[in-house]
Amino acid sequence: MKKILILLSLIPTLLFAVDMEPKDSLKHVYLEEIQIISHKETLPAQPSASYSVVSSNLINQAQVNSVRDLSILVPNFFIPDYGSAMSTAPYIRGVGARSTGQSMALYVDNVPYFEKTTFDFNFYDILQVEVLRGSQSTLYGRNALGGVVNIYTLSPFEYQGTKLSVTGGNYGLLQAQASYYDKLSNKTGLSLSGYYHHRNGFFTNTFTGKDADWKTSAGGRAKFDWHILPSLRAQYIINYDFVNQNAFPYGLYDATTKSTAEPNFNDKSSYLRDMLTNSLLFEFQNDKIQLTSTTSYQYFSDEMNMDQDFTPLSYFSLEQLQKQHAINEEITLKSRTEGNYQWSFGVTGFYQKLNTDAPVAFKQDALTNILQPVLDRTHAAGAPQKTITSTIMDIPGIYNTKTVEGALYHQSTFNHLFTNGLSASVGIRADFEKVNLNYFTNTSLDLLMKMGNRNIPTTLADTLQGAESVKFSEFLPKVTLKYAWNNQQFVYANVSKGYKAGGYNIQMFSDLIQNDLMNSGNPSAQQPDVRKAILYQPEYSWNYETGFQSAFMDNKLKMQMSLFYMQITDMQLTRFVPSGNGRMITNAGKVDSKGIELSLQANLGKGFAAGINYGYAHATFTNYTDSVQNNGMAQEVDYKGKFVPYAPQNTLNIGCEYLHTFKKSFVDQIMASVQYNGAGKIYWDIDNSIYQNFYGLVNAKVGVGKGNFRVELWAKNLFDTQYNAFYFESFGNKFFQKGNPTQLGLTLKTEF
Repeated sequence: MKKILILLSLIPTLLFAVDMEPKDSLKHVYLEEIQIISHKETLPAQPSASYSVVSSNLINQAQVNSVRDLSILVPNFFIPDYGSAMSTAPYIRGVGARSTGQSMALYVDNVPYFEKTTFDFNFYDILQVEVLRGSQSTLYGRNALGGVVNIYTLSPFEYQGTKLSVTGGNYGLLQAQASYYDKLSNKTGLSLSGYYHHRNGFFTNTFTGKDADWKTSAGGRAKFDWHILPSLRAQYIINYDFVNQNAFPYGLYDATTKSTAEPNFNDKSSYLRDMLTNSLLFEFQNDKIQLTSTTSYQYFSDEMNMDQDFTPLSYFSLEQLQKQHAINEEITLKSRTEGNYQWSFGVTGFYQKLNTDAPVAFKQDALTNILQPVLDRTHAAGAPQKTITSTIMDIPGIYNTKTVEGALYHQSTFNHLFTNGLSASVGIRADFEKVNLNYFTNTSLDLLMKMGNRNIPTTLADTLQGAESVKFSEFLPKVTLKYAWNNQQFVYANVSKGYKAGGYNIQMFSDLIQNDLMNSGNPSAQQPDVRKAILYQPEYSWNYETGFQSAFMDNKLKMQMSLFYMQITDMQLTRFVPSGNGRMITNAGKVDSKGIELSLQANLGKGFAAGINYGYAHATFTNYTDSVQNNGMAQEVDYKGKFVPYAPQNTLNIGCEYLHTFKKSFVDQIMASVQYNGAGKIYWDIDNSIYQNFYGLVNAKVGVGKGNFRVELWAKNLFDTQYNAFYFESFGNKFFQKGNPTQLGLTLKTEF
């Protein structure tokens, strides 16, 4: 709060000091004329699919600071707060994945981000964000089963000037952004931008008395644009992002009182990441064709520490260090004519090397309460009694994964087919992928064997080492029909196949080697089938969608509505391993997801505008059984009819804004906006026994402008609504991460 008071004291001085015409006037963010930028679509301005385009103005008004915040604006798009930047798990239309793999493809300035570890970064100087819902696998390939998010940053040819902003708020919030955009000549432009963000934690770890979730992040971007010829341009972008945080502020859930305690754990839980992305784009276009080449390299290095049991006891801790090197090349060629036929061709390939060092530590309480009882239960009559003497069992693990992918795709659009206004688009993609894994893990356990009156010390040791390789190949078609009776109103229907790549559960190795170790000396025990245990298969979907898009009343009212039905087979579902000491991905039978999406934007007159975005998704298992442990006995459970966990059935955003421009006044402009964002019901487990009912958060902002200066006072979760943001289970205990409390802040901005 002290930071807010200091910033407030600066307002009068700054308002009188700035006396120039505003560089940009405030605009109605709900009715801006914006178009799809993607260079893959044959007709990008109005795609025949359910989509949302979020402009830079709306990003500011709705306080969208990251991909996760898009949840508040896009129907049937939801990202639970995992508790760190390590994993951003998007759910679209009721489908998604908590851990490895994702159901949403993410591109930033045409560069693909392959790992969810890279998804969570601060938004600054964003031109617009496109969210296309429904399978986009034909044009975007792997992991675009639920949709795709395209993010585009500002170019020095689209804006020239300097932007400065500083924000202060409660919970120790301090944020600063600065950017400079300039045309060096008629053909070249340069931009430099960066940000710093820090906040204290919302929650306190009872065990340490310190913040459980403080966060510091920073980053910078440089962009160079060169219009080499009227028909040829080049663009080079380098982007760096850094995150350091205490993480995973999970509190124990009491099923009797239905309350969640404050975090209370003894081992380190944190996340640290460095990420660097380079890209080079060449684009040639004339009145007939557009040829685009995007070459990119992305590197990230991160370290995650997690108290896996999340209690004051010393059971199980996990450390994971990753390093990624990813190279991608994509070339697209598309027509630019406005005749009855448009086409696009593309070829793409990537190479990814992901090295993971993931040591696991079983500590004293786990050895005493979990592993020792296993030895006691398996003690045969007449055999020596074994007592664990180790105080810790370390399980180091090194896993090197190499992925190579190549794809060819094509899309043709036929306009005025049989009758004026009717068009058809047909697309196909051939996708090929190979994944190699080299693994090494070992462990040892000291025991005391009692034989008669003698105690004999001994050591059990085990090693798993080897290599696996798997190939995937897919053909991904899409067919779309569209009928437009004018340039503002049309209906469409499409059918498409979606695909999410398979891979390896490296989290399973600690469980495999532990079981193998405990069976040492048992002649009837079987050697672990590593490939069967760690491999999971691709996930597939068939998607059926029909929709309507229109503008009425001289563009003062805009509307989108769509109905969808998805059939998903071999859904990748995160499950805990039988021992409870880790998680794995399984292919969970079949799922049907069906629902509706509705978006309305309206100019209400006299400076008022409003927007509504609503999504309903009914995603349930139609065929899935699994074996679970019940009192030490395996029991088959049928989950047919159960809802897919972590995916909300309803998402709702209602936004209202008011803006007014003054003439010859103390201030030039005044703005106010309110956002209501709701989600739920969310089932957290596959049994559907634990859930979050529908909840709504209110965000608000008021601002004034004088010349090129802006002052904005804002609030998030204004009424301090209590809700649970994420669910975690370990060793039979249930944990929740509570939703963030009320946040208040003040932002000062200037442009010149």
